[in-house]
Amino acid sequence: MVDADSRFLRLAEGPIRNVGLGRRFVKQVTDKVVLGGPASEIFSGLNVIDSSGEFIGIIKDTVESGDVLDSLIVEDEEGGMLVVVMEDISVMDEWVELRVSAEELEEKQ
Repeated sequence: MVDADSRFLRLAEGPIRNVGLGRRFVKQVTDKVVLGGPASEIFSGLNVIDSSGEFIGIIKDTVESGDVLDSLIVEDEEGGMLVVVMEDISVMDEWVELRVSAEELEEKQ
């Protein structure tokens, strides 16, 4: 299911629940969503914040399976790498906002 509004494209299917994807990333919406470039390039460098607005790190890479974006690789302030799965993401736009706290994210690592 894809729900469109003026600022975000809301993706709501499977385990990812409801992710708001900034329209600036979307090239086309038909029977699938087509991004404006490779996910690893368009999301690289975005800041990631947790559910309370605390800075987590910066996206360094993506993990994809074919046409499916599985997770993001985030470098934290100490230089460590974290894996953020799609089900933990609430919004992807100017920054990536998580639906979990930093502590919850650390527990999943």
